[in-house]
Amino acid sequence: MSKKSKVALCLFAGAVLAGSGCGNDSGGGVSPLSQNVIVPNSNSNAVTFYRAKAHGDTKPRKTIVGANTTLNSPQDIYVDRHGLIYVANDQISSPTPNSNGSIAVFAGSSSADATPIHSIVGDDTRLLNPEGVTVDASGQIYVANAGGNTISVYPAGSDGDVEPIFLINGPATGLKMPEDVTLDRAGDIFVANTAGDSITEYPPGATGNQAFITRIQGPSTGLKAPDDLSFDGFGNLYVANFDGDSITVYPPNSNGDVTPTLLISGPATGIDGPGGLAFDRNGNLIVASSLNNSLLTFARGASGNLAPTSSLAGSATGLDVPFGIDLSL
Repeated sequence: MSKKSKVALCLFAGAVLAGSGCGNDSGGGVSPLSQNVIVPNSNSNAVTFYRAKAHGDTKPRKTIVGANTTLNSPQDIYVDRHGLIYVANDQISSPTPNSNGSIAVFAGSSSADATPIHSIVGDDTRLLNPEGVTVDASGQIYVANAGGNTISVYPAGSDGDVEPIFLINGPATGLKMPEDVTLDRAGDIFVANTAGDSITEYPPGATGNQAFITRIQGPSTGLKAPDDLSFDGFGNLYVANFDGDSITVYPPNSNGDVTPTLLISGPATGIDGPGGLAFDRNGNLIVASSLNNSLLTFARGASGNLAPTSSLAGSATGLDVPFGIDLSL
């Protein structure tokens, strides 16, 4: 298992905002109480489902868990517009344990010991410890491979030992243990490089030894093992810093050694190893705190050493090193 966890939470603000890492594009008019919060738990090899706005020591509505699921150290999750659930497994449980990892795709109705409807797995996939996954508007699947220092891209509906149609790799890329990948409104590719303490950006369709077009890096940035990325509705980039126990925020078009405009950090926050983040329909920030098994919610625009407005935590929740969250109907 990797030292970090992934949490790709869905951004809602009346309508889904591009680049948030959110798969559900149902838009306005959907009651937030009808939505599921879906969480991969890397230690228990399970995906748990909760009602939106769940807090306290709340039991999951349902759980995907068991040998047929092939879940093995799940690190990230994405729900597409059709309700399909994509899970990045850092390792695979079959046919060979502790192999290169997989992307398992489940029907939205899946529960208990469900079998994936698709699995991207095998030597030709070039997967190597996949830790981040997202899907673009055309259905293409983007994967951050922490062990391979690559970003691999697959056609919509991929299944089996499929070759990537694009593969970003090489020294010019600046990739260094990439833990998450997301897209902005323009389709540019943003990557969290945990070992490089950096965020790198690439143009749409990038492949090969593509040099980054921007890179956020340096002592002023506050980046410390960045693990997850999410854009808010104004194009600000939020970063979960796993080793820094912090959330840092950067304005659009940031490049170089930039100072964050907002910083959530300190003992009052309860953040311990943040593995992911996103926004609810009201613009509140949700943080997956992996090392204390909790989901923490902060008010829109929060900054400083402040307590969360609510938290989901406790033995009944089933949270067990949560690495990834998304919302779905």
